[in-house]
Amino acid sequence: MSLVRRILSSNIGLLVLELILILIPVFVLTNLLNLLPTAFQQSTSGDLVLNMLAAIIIVIVFALEMHKLEHRSLADVGFARQQWLRQTVLGFTLGGALMTVVILVLTITGAYHITGADGFAIVECVFLTIALALLTLLFTRSSKIGFFHYVLFILLLVGFISTSVTMLILIGGAVQEELIFRGLIFRRLERSFGSWIALGVSAILFGFAHLLNPNGSLIGALGIAITGGILSAIIYILTRSLWWAIGVHLGWNYFEGPFFGAQLSGHSLSGGVFSSTLTGPVVWSGGSFGPEAGLASIILISAFGFYLCYRASRQNLMLSRNQPPSIPEERQRA
Repeated sequence: MSLVRRILSSNIGLLVLELILILIPVFVLTNLLNLLPTAFQQSTSGDLVLNMLAAIIIVIVFALEMHKLEHRSLADVGFARQQWLRQTVLGFTLGGALMTVVILVLTITGAYHITGADGFAIVECVFLTIALALLTLLFTRSSKIGFFHYVLFILLLVGFISTSVTMLILIGGAVQEELIFRGLIFRRLERSFGSWIALGVSAILFGFAHLLNPNGSLIGALGIAITGGILSAIIYILTRSLWWAIGVHLGWNYFEGPFFGAQLSGHSLSGGVFSSTLTGPVVWSGGSFGPEAGLASIILISAFGFYLCYRASRQNLMLSRNQPPSIPEERQRA
């Protein structure tokens, strides 16, 4: 058997090859952008260009890898065109709700303080909240999309006007990370070792990948591993949908940064609904890295994650080695 055939027949070998094929063009893109003026690279526009181009490259390479290397359709790995809007909106609502609970706890304990608010952004916030609540209600009742859904979606977009550039940056980041860490790493590890080991290993890798972020620390990596790695992976296990995982990731990040004005994984985002500050013990609030690095977030999301793991286990969705996943009913109907 040739070396190429051996690599393609091994789950881990195929994973390494797929990661290399994705990371090489992203590395080339990053180095090309480094040739541009430093002022542009460090600007919001530069961040937007890098994130959107990287996301587009990763989506294209990911699709080619599924088709050419794994002989699967995008629907087989949870990236189908059907119901993408419904699943993303529901995931976004869940992620936003979880961050809201974290901020509420930090507020009650005196760690989160609003220092300012943008008047126009608050008006947008009203549109965003109403549209998101009604869309979520409609999507939980039916998967069909009608005229009223499109009206609400337009209102939802109105709610993102002042944070539109930041939102696009966050979309690019969420797509990149979910396709790589859930679409590739978790899925291939699950095939080799089963859901439980894949859940833990992919979460650890996800956390350590954020150590290089500004103000990165071990507790920050632990927080990211739990709030991002474990939560997104168990959501993927329950739904077998990358759109759900992208939605949760995006909702968590949007409400943490642009909405509540907190640091986002060590990054400070300009513009948003509220300006805020975190005070008190850093171990509780997360300090300069953001709420996800604090015990308040880690404890709350761990509890929710354990509950979801329990549900997945009771529904026999935690797979053993080489066991194919079952397709959720909503995808069977799609």
